[in-house]
Amino acid sequence: LKGFEDAFVDVQASVISLCLELLSNSGRTAEKIYVYLYQNNDIDYIDAFFEQEGKLYTTNDWFPAEKISDFFDCGVEDIEKLIDICNAYDSKCPHELKLIYNVVTKSFDSEYNYENIIDIGEKSVFELAKDWFDDCDKNITK
Repeated sequence: LKGFEDAFVDVQASVISLCLELLSNSGRTAEKIYVYLYQNNDIDYIDAFFEQEGKLYTTNDWFPAEKISDFFDCGVEDIEKLIDICNAYDSKCPHELKLIYNVVTKSFDSEYNYENIIDIGEKSVFELAKDWFDDCDKNITK
């Protein structure tokens, strides 16, 4: 199980590195990075938003379309690596991952959901990501 945990954490670190690279290549900084990942048999989805000075910014707020497209492509590769790792270790793969990285303190937090909520719910992956954005936005100390 140790190999699984290391590989699982490495993929999450890769996603955070992808976000840091997106910021760096765009001349932006953020205090916190929030990453929403969702996967099932039909969908591989990644989105991120960034906290700076008490405000949340979406990728669309801060980055041009071609950088967002590259970010999405690399993020989907990380999602596929995550699925491969879970399969290789015969471990259940979460459908939904919410990752929070505090750039200032370098602390990391994550939340996983193993239910395929797209199939059982009435919301799209975009609505789920937007709901999490709204929840995080409400909880920011302004």
